[in-house]
Amino acid sequence: MMTLEEIRQSKLNAVVVREAHDQAAKRLGDILDTKKMYEQKAFTLFNGYLTLSLALFGIGGAIYKDQGLTHLVVPFWVAGALFVAGAICFVSALIDVKYGALASSPDMWLNKGTIDSDDSMLSLMLAYITYYHQERIDVSTASNEKKAHQIRRGIFLGVIAPFVLLALFIVLSKATS
Repeated sequence: MMTLEEIRQSKLNAVVVREAHDQAAKRLGDILDTKKMYEQKAFTLFNGYLTLSLALFGIGGAIYKDQGLTHLVVPFWVAGALFVAGAICFVSALIDVKYGALASSPDMWLNKGTIDSDDSMLSLMLAYITYYHQERIDVSTASNEKKAHQIRRGIFLGVIAPFVLLALFIVLSKATS
């Protein structure tokens, strides 16, 4: 990729610069849409996992109230704890991290020699904005990868919870027999 100095010294084609800017803005827009989708997924899964954990803790608590700490209580509480851990992963995916903005800051434009320049400056400014979009795209992509990792981790915990519940029932039932 060209440096800012190379961009400044180049003879810019206004049509190509406009297309490059539009493509970079669309790419960044796609990444920001992916962020929204991840956050919506994390929030929805968080609500589901919280509901499941409450149900599992409630069942375990009801058994504990009637029978005390038996081999039937522990599996429900452990499975509930796995769903809580998954919910925590979803919350961490919702924590605000750094993302690039689609628009440029006014301080890029409101400078002597830029704001009062002729039309040729527009191509140069669009080239500069396109250049900075790459950094914004990289930062936003890295943030999305972190969100996706936390969501996958939470989903994994939810997938194994029923198997842990079943395994603990089997193991603890055999141990008490």
